[in-house]
Amino acid sequence: MAREHPPYQFLDGEGEPWGLDVEVARLVFSRLGREVAFVAGDWGDTLAGLRLGKMDCVTGVEIYRNHGRGNFSFTSPYYNRKAVIFVHQGDPDIFEAADLVSKVVAGDRSSYVEQYLYLRGLLKSIRIVKTKGIDQSMQLLAEGRVVAVIAPMAVGLLLAERHGVSVRIMDVGDPGSPVGFAVEKGDEDLRLRLEEALEALKREGALKSVLARWGALSSSSSRRLPAPCLAGPVSGPAD
Repeated sequence: MAREHPPYQFLDGEGEPWGLDVEVARLVFSRLGREVAFVAGDWGDTLAGLRLGKMDCVTGVEIYRNHGRGNFSFTSPYYNRKAVIFVHQGDPDIFEAADLVSKVVAGDRSSYVEQYLYLRGLLKSIRIVKTKGIDQSMQLLAEGRVVAVIAPMAVGLLLAERHGVSVRIMDVGDPGSPVGFAVEKGDEDLRLRLEEALEALKREGALKSVLARWGALSSSSSRRLPAPCLAGPVSGPAD
């Protein structure tokens, strides 16, 4: 799990795993009659750990962004995340995506926003810097070292508040990226057991209760989405 990706997965004030994805994972493994131990780290390290067999699965993985990597298999999604662009509230120069040309931007790679920029011929003219996570990206925005941050809307709003940054959202129309569990490619037994547990929690209403508590019902997995166009470059970890 990511240590700084609120409200989805993060360490609370006492260093304990918490968040929407953490709560769903606990429900799923309780349903399977198994204990769950969370390993917190940077998102790229988390996915690498799964690829190297250091963990059994990863919760809260954006499926379409990671599907092409070939190392993982996925459950069906249990909710969707919407990516947007955050800029300073008082920035006098940036009001649309084209205003980011020749500027430095931090945050999510391989997201709907990056594909949007690519398809409009803007991506090559924008410098998107890689960070350890959205928390660091928002810190760079607070320090004025980048002009914008690409992030899931719920994550960006919480981290902007944490860093004391007044932000304005630029919405480029992301319909939402489906999120589910990832397992190592070939571990079909675990993937199917996770799938069965998720479906049971959906039928019983337990999953709906968790999504409602974290404000994610409007982006739940009941709205199945077509895969986005991936004609452009796909690189970097999914933050």
